[in-house]
Amino acid sequence: MPQAQYGSVQFSQAIDFFRGKLNLPTAAWDDLWGAMHSRAFVVAGAQQADLLTDLRKSVDAAISDGMSLGEFKKQFKDLVAKHGWDHKGDADWRAQIIYDTNMRQSYNTGRWQQLQQFEYWQYKHGHPKVPREDHLLWHNLVLPRNHVWWQTHFPQNGWGCTCSVRGLTEGQLRRLNLKVSQAPDGSTYEWTNPKTGELLDVPKGIDPGFDYSPGEAALGQQLSDAAMQQWDAIKQDAWQQLTPGSWKTAALPERLPVRPSAIALAERVTDAAALQQQIINTLGGAETVFQSGALSVYANAASLAKQLDVAQSVYVPLLPTLFNQPDEVWASFERHQGTGRVELRWRLLRMVDNGGGQLLLAQVVKGVIESLQVIPATQLNNINKQRYGLLFNAASEE
Repeated sequence: MPQAQYGSVQFSQAIDFFRGKLNLPTAAWDDLWGAMHSRAFVVAGAQQADLLTDLRKSVDAAISDGMSLGEFKKQFKDLVAKHGWDHKGDADWRAQIIYDTNMRQSYNTGRWQQLQQFEYWQYKHGHPKVPREDHLLWHNLVLPRNHVWWQTHFPQNGWGCTCSVRGLTEGQLRRLNLKVSQAPDGSTYEWTNPKTGELLDVPKGIDPGFDYSPGEAALGQQLSDAAMQQWDAIKQDAWQQLTPGSWKTAALPERLPVRPSAIALAERVTDAAALQQQIINTLGGAETVFQSGALSVYANAASLAKQLDVAQSVYVPLLPTLFNQPDEVWASFERHQGTGRVELRWRLLRMVDNGGGQLLLAQVVKGVIESLQVIPATQLNNINKQRYGLLFNAASEE
């Protein structure tokens, strides 16, 4: 019979899920939405990189080592004092929200993976002190694991929700005299996102931002490269922006200032091997890591040589300034329209004065440079299309 773990045993799937997240500074809880939380570790209002790193260490210890809520609250207060963080809300309340939400969503993601071996899933109400009427109505509901209802109603279904899901085989269903239930009617209510003004239909009984399956969202990050390449071959412009914001909403000038540079351009090379050697010389080795504010960027000469056109080899000496001292750093969650995969993409922009004004642009995913572009300053519309999402402070000039 299929086996599944319950309780407080160390849960490798939950640990792996949490450790696969990227730190993302945010100002408010709704800076990220829904499935975006499956890719990023955030604490609303925690915008300092070192504060977020320390908070993450404590959450990791809670998930992997079973740190108690009491100990987590103590560490939280110590970290607040250490970093001088002026957070909103009572310290015990904030600590419990951070602890409970990260613990439960990590567990629920791992639990979703385990439950794939069962044909049917049963919703179990968590029986908190103040039960939610809709969650009580869903108690003992049995539906096939692939039913669309689970895409929006797999727990956690709101702040403080302690509901869970139980797996059942066909044989267990018969032995327990259970039958497949009639799915709820799918009623929704309207909710206005105060940050964007967007009017959203949220499933009745679920808090705004919780209408997604954390396990399914995490799986979306693991689709095969072959599947992605197949879709990209059909449609190159396949990524849908999920994170609101742009240079306009950030009240930035329409044009990035052209930055004079004392760095001389390189001699143009004529083949990929020479381009790779040119990059190695610039990086001081075959690979290195740059620090752009809170973002660490891994640069590999062989990979960069494939991304940069040989005709643009003259700009290679300027790459370290792009990675270390960008003018703007943007982050945006994007969903692949063909596969549903959600990625957090960072874009580093720096405008330089070499050759009449050129924008150097690097797109970074999971700390690795995914693409490099050189865009003439005259292509204003193309440049401003890159300035969207959440704006982060760039590294200061030396």
